[in-house]
Amino acid sequence: MSLFPPFRTVHYRAAAWLLPALLALLAPVACFAATPAADDGAKAAPAAVEGEPGDGAAADATAEAEAAKDARGRFLIVPYPITDPALGTGVLAGIVRMRAGPPATSGPSRPQAYGVGALWTDGGSTGLVAADHRAWKGGAWRTTALAGDLELHFAYAGIRPGQDDEVGFVIDAQGGSLEAERLLGSGPNTLTLSLFSAQADVSFDGVPPTEVLEDVGSATLTGVSLGWTRDTRDDVFLPSRGTALAADVTVIPEALGASFDSQSMALKWTRYQPLGQGVLGLRAKGNASFGNPPFYLRPFVSFRGVAALRYPGETVASVEAEYRHPLRGPWHALVFAGSGQARSDFRGIDVNSTVSAGGVGVRYKAAKLFGLTLGVDAAHGPDGLVTYIQIGNAWTN
Repeated sequence: MSLFPPFRTVHYRAAAWLLPALLALLAPVACFAATPAADDGAKAAPAAVEGEPGDGAAADATAEAEAAKDARGRFLIVPYPITDPALGTGVLAGIVRMRAGPPATSGPSRPQAYGVGALWTDGGSTGLVAADHRAWKGGAWRTTALAGDLELHFAYAGIRPGQDDEVGFVIDAQGGSLEAERLLGSGPNTLTLSLFSAQADVSFDGVPPTEVLEDVGSATLTGVSLGWTRDTRDDVFLPSRGTALAADVTVIPEALGASFDSQSMALKWTRYQPLGQGVLGLRAKGNASFGNPPFYLRPFVSFRGVAALRYPGETVASVEAEYRHPLRGPWHALVFAGSGQARSDFRGIDVNSTVSAGGVGVRYKAAKLFGLTLGVDAAHGPDGLVTYIQIGNAWTN
């Protein structure tokens, strides 16, 4: 369980309350914190040299050498492209130090990592981020510390998107969090406790819409989240079988210094199953929020082809399916489609939005760098064609 979600697949535990938009941009850090460890990289090596028949010994030697490097640790310069329609085009680049973590007794293995980075987009967003993810006592405990200072530029689409009434707004936020994750026995179950605090300042380019007037200005976000995860997948980036189930509850009380009282619940289910020559993946998510959080902290429909924050609601649900077919060597092609719904009675205004999107993509499984997966997805949604450059699986978190 990683603390900060990918910006294309936000889920609502502590990370969401540290400003979903802000923390979503820490996706590369969360992605690496969930990367398969050295054993997974070793299994990928033969595929990467498939084009060299009769050289199995060389492939084994390469895998062993890479595993040794992973165990010692290595510095990686990570340029993570940002291609989300909500933020524009840009990059989150930084230096990450990674080394193999303890072997997993069940589910995918994860390395340890820490690093710093900076982001920029052509929409005007900028910022700095830092993270530290470590395993303790043979992997029985894991801790994650994260911090960010970002200025993010978005467009508010109104209560009912599609009415051509978008107005730009800026979230200037600084925040940090601490997370402790405990493995339950030797099985695939974990419990996570997260503490977080952030200061956010929101301003609009023009006159703010009436329904969000009370959210303009500064707000303090301080709270706690408790989560449970069960993960039996055989790999993080390109699973062929297994299930990941996660549930969490987050509370932001004024008693801890927050500017408002709010609560949220989230449930996420992901399943991979071989089908024919390929793999079928299914994913379902549900989120609910209560109390009086600002508009930018409400859950929103989130999957490929749909812009972040565009379809928010008090309750949000979505499903997405993906079929991945192997090509030559480490290459894979995939098709995907999803549908989601957001419902709310937003300050006296009843809202019910439904959105769908789908597309195609390609993946490359690297033999080195902990079995990292690279790829490109092209999705057609309500705003037209959107291209995503993927480092890791779109469903990594």
